[in-house]
Amino acid sequence: MTQPNVNSPRGVAIVMNPQTGEILALASLPTYDNNLFAQGISTRDLERLSDDPHRPLLNHAISDGLPPGSVFKIVVATGALQEGVLTPRTRLTCPGRVVVPNKYYPNDPGRAQSFYCWNRSGHGTLDVVGGIVHSCDIFFYQVGGGFEETQFEGLGVERIAQYAELFGFGEPTGVELPAEIGGLVPTSSWKRLTVGESWSTGDTYNLSIGQGYISVTPLQMLNAVNVVANGGTLYRPRIVHHVTDDRGVMVQRFEPEIVRTLPISAEHWSLVQRGMEGAVAYGTAPRAQIEGLRVAGKTGTAQYCDDIALETGICGVGLEQPTHAWFTAFAPVEQPEVSVIVFLYNGGEGSTVAVPVVHDILGRYFGRPVDETAP
Repeated sequence: MTQPNVNSPRGVAIVMNPQTGEILALASLPTYDNNLFAQGISTRDLERLSDDPHRPLLNHAISDGLPPGSVFKIVVATGALQEGVLTPRTRLTCPGRVVVPNKYYPNDPGRAQSFYCWNRSGHGTLDVVGGIVHSCDIFFYQVGGGFEETQFEGLGVERIAQYAELFGFGEPTGVELPAEIGGLVPTSSWKRLTVGESWSTGDTYNLSIGQGYISVTPLQMLNAVNVVANGGTLYRPRIVHHVTDDRGVMVQRFEPEIVRTLPISAEHWSLVQRGMEGAVAYGTAPRAQIEGLRVAGKTGTAQYCDDIALETGICGVGLEQPTHAWFTAFAPVEQPEVSVIVFLYNGGEGSTVAVPVVHDILGRYFGRPVDETAP
């Protein structure tokens, strides 16, 4: 598979076993040579590492708080199904743009706010599986925040936060690595206390597609995907498989540690899994297809404007923001044995940039051909 030519300065790739929480591989870039510290690092080398804006001394898999973008839609879909906001028969329409009136000036169109789907032509009418398959923003705006025009009542910020926390967001995963952060699951009271403003429908719309105030780590996001893959069990991620003595004899083996089992019905897990498999089969992630293997995945393209983007002048206005690229997948769908997530800082579209990377990781894991000539 031909890889897109993307020069991302920062990235993360994690491979896990979704049935146990084991981390099989973890890469955080940029990185550094540990040998620099072996005999005492020079002032020049320390300054070089410390002054790098992309912080090579930081493990970005567990210490970067990032907007997850559309990968987060699987959480919203699961919560909406379990709460009865969505049923397998619910169908919502995406015209490409919706307008939300200002609640303080409902009769003034000039104060209304427009919200767009990534597909400006619209996706038409979709059920929950189709919403995930095509990653329809307007479908999830309505699922999360409701839509007054059709009197559809959405999940709402408090229930989105409740399910996000069930999936493990908002607190460290507990992996045996230092400096892990917990990210942020915003609520209306959090915004009032922190920002000094009331929560709005627009805030819920943004949260519903993994934008706005929410921040996650790549490890948190993959751990949440594992819950979908295995049908409801949140494990504590772990990097140590076993301990041996000086003769190579195993003296301790670490068993999987369950954090919680989510109260979601098997039917609802199946629907979310079907949506993720459809995303690879005929939706936003066809480049993740591997012949003879059922792959489920979810793309994410997350707008951001951080300190680096501000300093370099790439933060746009409104919809013209730079984007991070995300993609996560698990396989085989019928009995998942591996899950993967790739994050590329300022990478662009997840569907075109992060997907091929995950494809090649899965290809190597399952012993399928990988294009060695790809850049």
